Amino acid sequence: MKDLSMPITEKEISKLVNRTIKSPIRIASLNDIGLDQNNFLEAYSEFFKELPWDLYDPRRIQIQFLKEIFPKEADQIHQHFKNYFVGEIGLVAFESWLDRLSPTQRKDFDAIKPWRRRSIAQFLIDQIDEEPTLTRELVDQFEQSLDPNDFRSWPRIFEESPSHHVENEAFAQLMKAVAKIVKEVRPKAKGVRMTAHFMSVKATPKKPGDNSPEGAHEDGADFIISALVINRINVDGGASQVIEKTEAGNKEVIFQHQLAPGEFIFQGDSRDELIYGTDLWHHVTPFHLSDQAESEGWRDIIGFDINVIT
Repeated sequence: MKDLSMPITEKEISKLVNRTIKSPIRIASLNDIGLDQNNFLEAYSEFFKELPWDLYDPRRIQIQFLKEIFPKEADQIHQHFKNYFVGEIGLVAFESWLDRLSPTQRKDFDAIKPWRRRSIAQFLIDQIDEEPTLTRELVDQFEQSLDPNDFRSWPRIFEESPSHHVENEAFAQLMKAVAKIVKEVRPKAKGVRMTAHFMSVKATPKKPGDNSPEGAHEDGADFIISALVINRINVDGGASQVIEKTEAGNKEVIFQHQLAPGEFIFQGDSRDELIYGTDLWHHVTPFHLSDQAESEGWRDIIGFDINVIT
């Protein structure tokens, strides 16, 4: 797609795709919204090494591995899946199967390691049309309303971000600036509830980094910042995509950009088609090591789920 000067809005993207994109989009940098980008990146670049590992996907893959090795006992293995997935039991529950793995199979099983670190924090930002006030709230556990046997319906609890990551002036200024964008595109907003996701995703020579394995999706919020990139360390790729779901049900990439540190994408998310008239989704492509001689690379981001209070 044609390279454009930032910030970029739905108006510029409408011209690119030759049709009107109605839901709000902002592709911009921290400098564009009044923050000192260099100072912010310097302050936050080291925080991602402190994040706890996300163990849910490795646990799911371990169970699938055992089911494939022991297909006749898959039902027995599955009986322990939920309790293991949510962290109520450990691998000791699977010893009878682990002990029967060949040396090569056990090596492959032990190689299933977490590749994503993450934490989460939620804030209520009130009086955004006057002097915004910020109140931190505990985050509810994550689960979806699906078949109870579907692992996506099981609760996932991510660790709360430590106070020095989110309870400081730099982060407060970021949230106030995001709230200002919300006020511009939703003038009746009195406040917003923002859930910040700190995520650090690893790539290795054998496995590309993938922060969006489910493909194009919505997060279930009014608006999102799909990614504010903080670090790109020894990686190529990882392009953020803004996607429109058309009336015919097709998902079309209407804009794609490899965000540099300090850049972000703000866009409408769920229900935007009912309010604005365009159904926006999002995705990020996998990323690979720039230098294959190195053992790993990282893409570190802060994402936001943003819900409006009227």
